[in-house]
Amino acid sequence: MGERDLLFEIGAEEIPALSVDIGIAQLKEEAIALLGRNRLGFDSLDTFGSPRRLTLLVRDLAEKQTEEIVEVKGPPRAAAYDEEGNPTKAAEGFASSQGVTLVDLIVKEEEGREYVYAVKHEIGRRTTDLLPGILTELVASLTFPKSMRWGSGEIRFVRPIRWLLSLFGDEIVEFSMDGLTSSNLTYGHRFLADNPIIVTDPDDYFRLLEAGHVIVDRDRRSAMIREAIVEAPWEAGGRAVIDGTTLKEVVNLVEYPNVILASFAKEFVKLPRDVLTTAMESHQRYFPVEDEGGDILHHFIVVHNGDPKEDELIRRGHERVIRARLADARFFFAEDMKRPLEDYVENLKGVVFQEKLGTVYEKIERIRKLSGRIAEMLGLTARTVEKVKRAAFLSKADLTTEMVVEFPSLQGAMGREYARLSGEPEEVARAIFEHYMPRSAADAFPASVEGQVVAFADKLDTVVGTLAVGHIPTGSEDPYALRRAAYGLIGIAINGVWRLSISKVVGEAVDLYREQGVSFDEVAAYGVILDFVMSRFRAYLISKGIAYDAVDAVLAIGVDDLVDAVTRATILDAERESTEMANLLFAFNRAKNLARPELGVEADGSLFVEEVERELYKTLLEVEKALDKKIKAGNYAAAVKKLAELRAPIDAYFDGVLVMAEEIDLRENRLKLLNRARTDFLRVADFSKLVTPGA
Repeated sequence: MGERDLLFEIGAEEIPALSVDIGIAQLKEEAIALLGRNRLGFDSLDTFGSPRRLTLLVRDLAEKQTEEIVEVKGPPRAAAYDEEGNPTKAAEGFASSQGVTLVDLIVKEEEGREYVYAVKHEIGRRTTDLLPGILTELVASLTFPKSMRWGSGEIRFVRPIRWLLSLFGDEIVEFSMDGLTSSNLTYGHRFLADNPIIVTDPDDYFRLLEAGHVIVDRDRRSAMIREAIVEAPWEAGGRAVIDGTTLKEVVNLVEYPNVILASFAKEFVKLPRDVLTTAMESHQRYFPVEDEGGDILHHFIVVHNGDPKEDELIRRGHERVIRARLADARFFFAEDMKRPLEDYVENLKGVVFQEKLGTVYEKIERIRKLSGRIAEMLGLTARTVEKVKRAAFLSKADLTTEMVVEFPSLQGAMGREYARLSGEPEEVARAIFEHYMPRSAADAFPASVEGQVVAFADKLDTVVGTLAVGHIPTGSEDPYALRRAAYGLIGIAINGVWRLSISKVVGEAVDLYREQGVSFDEVAAYGVILDFVMSRFRAYLISKGIAYDAVDAVLAIGVDDLVDAVTRATILDAERESTEMANLLFAFNRAKNLARPELGVEADGSLFVEEVERELYKTLLEVEKALDKKIKAGNYAAAVKKLAELRAPIDAYFDGVLVMAEEIDLRENRLKLLNRARTDFLRVADFSKLVTPGA
């Protein structure tokens, strides 16, 4: 069977940067699925993209489907053949309906009964016959956050499709969609290429487009841009500040990148660094330039998609744009600095946090009190507690400043800057910035203890209040970002090694809402909140590489101290294949299988008949005493070893007595001993959740 390369390009109006990434990923995923369903083999499959195209390249795609043998179940054998083995009308009708002859019928046994099956040999169709349908379905399968229709067509796509290039080897795969007919034509750069470009062989595609000033390979564009912006600021005596998000977006905004170094008036460098970088990166997709000390210089780097001959004109245009942006920022900064940061807190009374939960001012009142209580629980000094409460009080003040209203991404950063300029302690200023951390799963956690406490309180307040009034995340819907908030507070507690009662701090947060007059069913809300936090805690631990069964074994007995639970789960996971764990599990299962928890654990020593009963009781007392110390110290590796010592006396117990004795008092007393053993195991984890090797 021969093979040829398949080249398919969807040409469109400029695709938004984020949608280029989405399209590249989906195109690959859907193409693999479609070729698989159509039984078409290939050597490799890659996808590429730029602002005006999404491209699929399949190497060595088979010329023909693989053959397939399909067995279709029919009537029982008794109905299909008579006593002499001759086919009946039922067999003939079944064969006819399946398009096979009687020779193609076989008999197979299924659950003790025999049935007739039709064996159908599906001969592979030619790839050229299948590709028009496959490619049409492929285009229709692509979905984006925002799609559109245009003209009178029915296709929905991220932007209007303008051409379809489709080649199987040197042969055009002809098909039509909404008035567009596929061809071997593509289009290079809008202004720099001699369009259209004829492609007669998939191997020529990348070379021809590069000659047409288009770099189709996103990774190559990224490498070209990074290399150019690293070199660009040398003449200015600085180095480029390369933000990953900005770079990723710029890569998808240009097809043939050109880099120029531009500048702005030196007077603007007096603005805070965050203001300068935000104005350049987030708003204009420029790359700032800094000196060796990290101070922003009056230069910036522009990546453009225009004609290099027009670099000077393009430079002047971008310099006019950034001059206006920075002039606005300077004005906002000057206006904001007319008042100390504390004065902006009052404005928060007019900012709604959540319709049922009141204003942002009421929120900071709650997190100020909650932060103080958490700081006291952690045993922080009185001076630190006051700084924590002060940071909480000022944490949202910058939301009503001119600068943050204009540049919302600067919340926290401007709060830190204005706090410093207002004479607040550095610990307070830093905590104002850090209390938003982590902003994403990839972001760092707060470094200062003040920042950690305020961030924890802020996130807990959001989770508690939002869940309490019924806004529970479902599926992929999480409009209040509660999962991210829960992830943050869990990570802060674990990274800070906080020995904190989760139930207690949740209770404190619930109480603060009640004190402010927010009405909800506190008992029901309390359960929902703890369940939600524990579900996120489970996901957090699994994301850190701890096996799900070890996590479930710990969660099953109830968790209140997150740090302690991490230690338990880590030890269970690490010890799962040890001899001690094998002995522990054997003993635990023997005790659990007969235990009757409703009888209690207080066995009556006067009812012991056999020595093995006395020996087990004695060993349980010794193990419990040792467990008290080891659990208190968090030494769960030693606790596992100590529990493993129960195997021998439990084995001897089962060998030496009849647990289910006829005498009720004797039987129940012996069951109480097993209840007690089971309870001792459950002080560490519910070992029945642990999936052991070979299970």
